[in-house]
This record gives sequence, C-alpha cells and structure tokens, in this order.
Amino acid sequence: MSKQPDFPFDMTGYTCFSIINCPVEQAIQLLKEYPGLCAAVDRIPFDFQITALPEKTTWTLLRWPRAGRFDDLMNLTMWLMGYRAGLGGENPIFAALPPAERAAEGPLLARPNYDNRFGDSMLGFWQNWSFEYTIPEEDLRWIGEDVFPQEYFFNGRGYSSTGFQLEWLKNLERITDWIECSIEMEK
Repeated sequence: MSKQPDFPFDMTGYTCFSIINCPVEQAIQLLKEYPGLCAAVDRIPFDFQITALPEKTTWTLLRWPRAGRFDDLMNLTMWLMGYRAGLGGENPIFAALPPAERAAEGPLLARPNYDNRFGDSMLGFWQNWSFEYTIPEEDLRWIGEDVFPQEYFFNGRGYSSTGFQLEWLKNLERITDWIECSIEMEK
C-alpha cells in the first residue's frame, strides 16, 4: 500500500470546480445564498466564474478562483443540490485538476454519499486513496486504496449516475461566456 496523502490536502496550483446538473441561474442563486451558512468572521471575497458547459448545457460549472478551505469546497458542492424541490441539481460533483508539474497526483474528485441517509457526507478519491468526508463534523476517514476509481464518480450506480465527462474540463479557453459572481467566505 502507498502512503495516504496528508490532510488537509495541499491543493496548490489545482484548478477547482463545483459542477451541478441544474440551470446557471439556479446555481447562481444557491451560490449567493451560501455565505449565510459561513461564519461571519474572517471573510474574504471569492470571485467565482460560472457557465453552462458547451458539450452539455444541462451542466453548470463553477470555477473556484483558488482552492478554498476543504470544508468549503465540499460544503458548497453539496449545497448545490439545493434545499428544496426544484432548486439545485441531483448530482453535484467536485473536481480539482492538477497543474502540469503535479499531474502524477491525478485529479481530486468528490460527490455526495447517496447511501448516507443523513445526506451529510462526501465520497472522494485522490492519489489512489478513497475517503469519506462528513459534514458538518469536518471529519475525513480514509477508506483505502482504489475503492472508488474515477469511473465511480461519473458512472455510479442507480440515480447517482451522472453522465458527466471529466474531459469536458480540458481546454477551458474555448469557453468565452463566463459569468462572474462574488461572495464572501471564510479564509
């Protein structure tokens, strides 16, 4: 077995995304409501870029300006499911793509654990290690090596099957219609 990555993860240079299968307008509404869940102290502005993916316009992409705190990365992604029917989407995904010099580490991927009846945990995969992150306890538990391969996050079982393609996040310069949305979040 290889050594599991240290937590909190070093996301230096990674390009981070929260991805959801809902209209852009709904994602913006949820993003603007998210600061109400954050502590009111030590806030700094985060300027997100938001767009519908050209390959599949039913998917909305939120590009983080920089990696935030790990719990915010997970919380905001889960928040995009929405808190009432008709708002948000069914399949939120978090994806962080490495810079060229860290390509061997691979992407960090996470999605809700649909088997958790409380709906408050994310399953993730990074550097060949699978994990479960529980919200709001902010508790990360390593599950083991390669328990959830990359395909699990995009072609999972049952209603959690997303149909999302990680390749859609490559060559982002082709997307020209980004919408800017700024909110304040904890450092």
